[in-house]
Amino acid sequence: MSDYDSNCAWEKDRVCASRAPKHPLPQGWQAQTGILISVTTESNPPFTEQFQELLRLVKQSGDVLIGTHLNPDGDAIGSALAVSHWLDGLGVRNEVLCHNEPPGYLRFLPGSDRLRREPERSGHQLGIVVDLDSLDRLGSCRPYFEALPTLVLIDHHQPHEMPGDLRIVDPASPATAAILTDLFACKQNPVAVDIKIAECLMTGLVTDTGSFRFPNTTAHSLHQAAWLQERGAQLSKVADEVYLNRDEQAVRLLGEAIHLMKTACAGRLAWVVLPPSLFEQLGALEEHTEGIVNEILSIRTVSAAFVLRAGKFGKVKGSLRSKGDLDVAKVAQAIGGGGHKNAAGVTLEGSLEVAESVVVKAMSEALGC
Repeated sequence: MSDYDSNCAWEKDRVCASRAPKHPLPQGWQAQTGILISVTTESNPPFTEQFQELLRLVKQSGDVLIGTHLNPDGDAIGSALAVSHWLDGLGVRNEVLCHNEPPGYLRFLPGSDRLRREPERSGHQLGIVVDLDSLDRLGSCRPYFEALPTLVLIDHHQPHEMPGDLRIVDPASPATAAILTDLFACKQNPVAVDIKIAECLMTGLVTDTGSFRFPNTTAHSLHQAAWLQERGAQLSKVADEVYLNRDEQAVRLLGEAIHLMKTACAGRLAWVVLPPSLFEQLGALEEHTEGIVNEILSIRTVSAAFVLRAGKFGKVKGSLRSKGDLDVAKVAQAIGGGGHKNAAGVTLEGSLEVAESVVVKAMSEALGC
């Protein structure tokens, strides 16, 4: 067994931020421009104080509502279900909400059938939302969480809003599942991390690090994967379910996307625009676009890539990716989105043609061409 059990983490001097809760602050918090900062050291492992506060809120609540973002990925679903199984272990009633059903490749996760678009009962006293930085990302589920007396947010995105009475946020973390792994590894956790929790967390790590290939992969996240494997999660099983379990429509859509691909900036920028007619022709769903942008990014000369598709209500959704130092999060923020340095998303008003022009211009400028 690794030292991860006794140390609660390997990294030192990592800064984690939380918005001031309504209740008294744990000892050791420092106020700084309206944000409370907790610094990780040998004597103060990451998230120990935050976990104690989270545990206190959960124990005084009789029923918890868990939520995650629209069009959920492996980190969103894995993190939400891991929290649900952890609450089961505490004997705390809970429900899991999501605007969209989980994509097919994530239905192997234990508890995936728990997801609902609206609560089956009332009377929840606490909300826990994971893997999002804005309540808008809850979609149709947002009103249920806004009505709750207390809200906890656990996330790894650069914060744009400050929702939540307790915020456990680490933008340096590769995944929300990585933050939860640190939380659940704390000595103060009365619930043993079993195979169900471990498999959900492993899925979040695998999907948000691209099977530990992306630049956000850290030594710490690799230690976490080993720790989760020791508790029953099988990395090979998760990778097979996520990457070798695709619908035929997804593969056919990928083929058409490659055929439609365009390039600019001497081959450094590549993109695909997926019209609604293509989805109708193939019987494809939005979830079948997963991974297309990474395929075109894999071209040797390409430094940045994006995929656009028509969303609902006259909006266009886009996935942006980059290699190396190119920060697509800054590009996304400038045109109506956000995310991480090498992986971001946008939602734009208007037609696909207009959106294509906007994103091509923004990405070209970022590439200096």
